[in-house]
Amino acid sequence: MHQHDKNHRTIRKCLSGPNFSAQHLLHNPQTIKRLIETASLRPTDTVLDIGAGKGALTFPIAEQAARVLAVEADPAFAETLRAKAQGHPRIAVIQGDIREIRLPAKPFCVVANIPFSITTTILDRLLGAEGQSFRQGALILEKGAARRFTGSAARDPRLLTWRMHFTFELRTVVPRTHFAPPPRVDAAIVRIARRDCPLVPHREGKRFAAFARYVLREPRAPAADALKGIFTPAQLRPTLKHAKVERDQPVASWSPEQWAALFLAMLRHAASYRWPRR
Repeated sequence: MHQHDKNHRTIRKCLSGPNFSAQHLLHNPQTIKRLIETASLRPTDTVLDIGAGKGALTFPIAEQAARVLAVEADPAFAETLRAKAQGHPRIAVIQGDIREIRLPAKPFCVVANIPFSITTTILDRLLGAEGQSFRQGALILEKGAARRFTGSAARDPRLLTWRMHFTFELRTVVPRTHFAPPPRVDAAIVRIARRDCPLVPHREGKRFAAFARYVLREPRAPAADALKGIFTPAQLRPTLKHAKVERDQPVASWSPEQWAALFLAMLRHAASYRWPRR
């Protein structure tokens, strides 16, 4: 189920009230198959299907996973789905808003065609502290948002913080005609997976976010200028060399590994009073 965001360019904004009146249900069999294959599910997995609609994904997922939690905000769709799921012990239908329900405490995956308008809100729950049991998933996002989340340039501190713990990969574009009714824009399948070894310790998440906000004040600034308030001149040269960052390399072009190396160098070598405040 999708609610099209009339201004999809502002993906960082989330709507404050539940409104799922514009529903775009995925119906193309090949896209459904490709989305589930992207998730690489195991027979023991618990899978969250966010915006389950009439169950186009729910039932195929149940053929491959141990349990499917089908979350649907629309009462009519939830009732229909619950009736169709009778006799399917692996499927549990949850009628509610994904922004409010409790996420599973045990490890889980996500395979979902999520509402475009609350993409960032959903990802914030899955990739933040509330989603500490989230392992990996395959999601359909609005194409523009998918490109921003998976692009090499980093201009959003929150996204950069997520990348310290997760990898993002745009797998394939999904034409708008694969939905009924079709939204105004194409979509894309994005795979998200938790890193086996996070680039930054979880306990340092807030401090890293402060570091990212500080450095990204001028995304086009060269590394030497962006970091001079944190490192002394004597510290900066070996720090950049260790992180494999050129002095004139723009901040927005740094890889997640370079960001992590610079942040960890700050913790080790820079005086704490020079650290950006959380």
